[in-house]
Amino acid sequence: MVQVDVFWAYGWGASLAVACGHQLARKTKPLETAFWAKTCLFLALFWAPTGLLLLMRHPSWETMQAAASFTDLSVWLVLAFGITNITQGLLGFWVGQHLIRTGKLYAAQLNWIFGYFGMFFILLYGWDGLGYDRFLYDRDMFAGSPAWTPGVGTVDGIGAALQRFVLTFSNLSGGATVISTLLIDGLWLVPPFFVLFSNWLKQDASCLGQPAPGNLQILASYLAGVFVLGLGCAALCALGVGLCAQLLGVGEVIWHGSFYAPEQLSRHALSYLLGLPLSLGLIWFALLRPGMPLARLIAPLMLGQRPAHWSSDAPGVQA
Repeated sequence: MVQVDVFWAYGWGASLAVACGHQLARKTKPLETAFWAKTCLFLALFWAPTGLLLLMRHPSWETMQAAASFTDLSVWLVLAFGITNITQGLLGFWVGQHLIRTGKLYAAQLNWIFGYFGMFFILLYGWDGLGYDRFLYDRDMFAGSPAWTPGVGTVDGIGAALQRFVLTFSNLSGGATVISTLLIDGLWLVPPFFVLFSNWLKQDASCLGQPAPGNLQILASYLAGVFVLGLGCAALCALGVGLCAQLLGVGEVIWHGSFYAPEQLSRHALSYLLGLPLSLGLIWFALLRPGMPLARLIAPLMLGQRPAHWSSDAPGVQA
């Protein structure tokens, strides 16, 4: 989804930064290394095309039901979407390597999880509290391809909507559904990412003279970061913002002339300003602080501590 991919791209780039970690931090010019170049290639050749494929095949779904067809989209929006899918990933990589070089290893881990948190929060809650409803509505599954309206995605219940979305692989005209395209994207995108991520992390362990984690351990730890930390924290924040919205009385989601949003827009905005900081603060102190239960899930991805003030290239390290 266009609104989601801004954060997801950031998460991809930030993830690759923590994978090469200490070996990248030892470089005097980290943005002139093969790590940076390969990250650019991954984003341009594997990540960016997946979003563009979804945008062309499923423009309504990919824009969170904001556009009726591909021709409704501004040419500048399409160009910006393709560009930011790369630039946001590079930004995530740059921030990640900066945190590692300054010895903030745990912050570097939270940096890539932040990308997934932003992605999942928009999917679950979005800008009107109905992100999940927009996500589960594939209009081409229905006769006449009716446009999304509030609640139509989950009119039969979230469980039934999720089952229909995940298990329907062709629409009424025999074309691909969203889930079919997502599976194609996954086959194109995930293997090269995992090869880069796991190989760089193992090289980093070798660089530090530590035992390298196995592929299954790397995969389990990364998925825990994505779904337990990223998705879990996003869900808790969605509940927090939703509770604030109810207490403030934002009203039902209605049509405002050019967009859907709750009736009381100012109160709706206030629910984010109150709900997000309160929820994130509670999550940090109760679950995410170093040493707390959830923080231990990503321990296999954290390889030792970076010695201070590295200033020269490490011998024998290759990207």
